[in-house]
Amino acid sequence: MTDQEKIRRHDALQNLRKSIGGCFGSSDGIFAAHANDESRAKALKEIAIENGIETSELRGIALIYLFNQGFPSEHIKKQLEKVELFFTIFTK
Repeated sequence: MTDQEKIRRHDALQNLRKSIGGCFGSSDGIFAAHANDESRAKALKEIAIENGIETSELRGIALIYLFNQGFPSEHIKKQLEKVELFFTIFTK
């Protein structure tokens, strides 16, 4: 991986961290349940694909977001399953 590729990948991860919240409902914290949330998730998927970001990395970013939002662990677990399924299906 060239230095330029490393920089692009780093910038993509930063963008994903900054934008992941838009993939969850603002009041319910449910992943891609609404059309706008799903559209934002698809856009992030494209960024991830273009920059070689793996599903496990996206899952980790979502975990940190949900944890910081104070959602209960059971809710986080269910949403992470949705995140993993969404990005696994759509990245293949």
